[in-house]
Order: sequence, then C-alpha cells, then structure tokens
Amino acid sequence: MRAVRINLAKEIGQDLLRYKWLLLLAVLTLGSALAVVVITQETRQFTSEYNELMAEQDSLDIEWRHLLLEQNTLMEHSRIEALAREKLGMQRPAPVQEKLVTQG
Repeated sequence: MRAVRINLAKEIGQDLLRYKWLLLLAVLTLGSALAVVVITQETRQFTSEYNELMAEQDSLDIEWRHLLLEQNTLMEHSRIEALAREKLGMQRPAPVQEKLVTQG
C-alpha cells in the first residue's frame, strides 16, 4: 500500500472556502466581542469622569453660596453706612479726630 500524501495547507484553504459563511460569522462574533470590551471600558471612563465633574459642581455650588452670603453681608454693612450718612448725617471721623481708649 502506498501512503497518500495530503497537502494540509490546501485542505485548510478548501475548508475555509467551503464554509465561508461560518468563517464570516466567527469573525463577526469576535469583532462584536471586542466592541463590547472597548465600549464597556469607555463607559467606565466616562462614568468616572462624570462623577468627578459632579463632585466639582457640588464644590463650586457650595463656594457660590458662600460668596452670595458674603456679598449679602457686605451689602448690609454698606446699606447701613449709607443710611447713617443720609438720614442721620453721620460721617467717618478723620484720623486726627479719633481717640484711642485703653484699659488701665
């Protein structure tokens, strides 16, 4: 008996051509799986960035509220000073008119 020698590369090539739809489906499946991995990673990165931005927004909101309180406080002082000048005729004393009171 004579052994028949088969060209393995040729057989693999013929099988791939014969089952090209299966090969296409396998490639599409691998591509889809890779896309899922990439999209999941991007989603995690965007979620992390979103959380950081929300924390920064909270911090800026708190700072804004503090600045509004400070502005209202300063406006009250200047309003009282303006009323004292207009209605009571008061004015700030000159440095020479100031007297220092000490204990003792």
